[in-house]
Amino acid sequence: MPTDTRNPARPSTPRAAHLLLPPPRLAGCIALAVVRDTRDLVLSDQDRLNFFPASPLVTLTCVLKGQLHVAHDLCDLETLRAVSPMQAVFALPPQSAPLVSWSPGSVVALTIGIFPDAWSLLGGAFEPFKQPACIDHAKSVIADAPTSEAGWQGFCDVVDAKWSEVQESRQGPMWAGGNLLADWVRQLTLRSALSGPGRSIRALERRMRRMSGQSRQTLEFFARLDHLHGLTVRNPDTSAAQIAYDGGYSDQSHMGRSVKRATGFSPVQLNKCIELEEAFWCYRLLGERY
Repeated sequence: MPTDTRNPARPSTPRAAHLLLPPPRLAGCIALAVVRDTRDLVLSDQDRLNFFPASPLVTLTCVLKGQLHVAHDLCDLETLRAVSPMQAVFALPPQSAPLVSWSPGSVVALTIGIFPDAWSLLGGAFEPFKQPACIDHAKSVIADAPTSEAGWQGFCDVVDAKWSEVQESRQGPMWAGGNLLADWVRQLTLRSALSGPGRSIRALERRMRRMSGQSRQTLEFFARLDHLHGLTVRNPDTSAAQIAYDGGYSDQSHMGRSVKRATGFSPVQLNKCIELEEAFWCYRLLGERY
């Protein structure tokens, strides 16, 4: 989707967006949380767009101030204006395509990323998409909180009680948390292999889909992409062809198609937007480059 780069906004300061990490006891359940607060920013309507990549995580968003209009396909600003605003608190299942949202004015929003297998263990489902009871309770805690940080703390307290019960009742390996999606996918694959009868690829894939709501191929796609932007950040002077090879892609074109599938942009387009446009604040915050 083309974006207006004639007057690119200076990327926002860390105050406007910051990252929250879960307490260690919840690291195997919650990946991270992101706060977006634009009350101190003077932004154009174009700058109030928010671009997000596809993600294997379940996300819970609480809008504490303002409104958010969300589209599941990248679209222009005029199309988003016509989309009805989301509820103040809403959850989305794992997304196989990028998202774009827009706020008509200042917004304060807290978005929490939850590992899908943890969502399932807490009592949630994917088809149909159903929220665990503890998440329903935690949503009201966030909505009633005076600040996003207080909402985050209240959310963690509510989920912690249920997650402790889950851990006590489980046998076998559980994801303890970490920085890389690839590590989580490997652990989920191992747990799927050990959690039921049958060792065939088909049996493994059925268990992985039941745990995460996604196919093994989709999870491996996200793990490879996570590895890719890690390589890009660590080796900024390496050629794209070498990065593609090191990332396990057949060639540079294969890598480019994967990035576009996840983000809606080619690596060159995306990196330019991350550098120049306010609307790509989430990529900057998470340190993602391609």
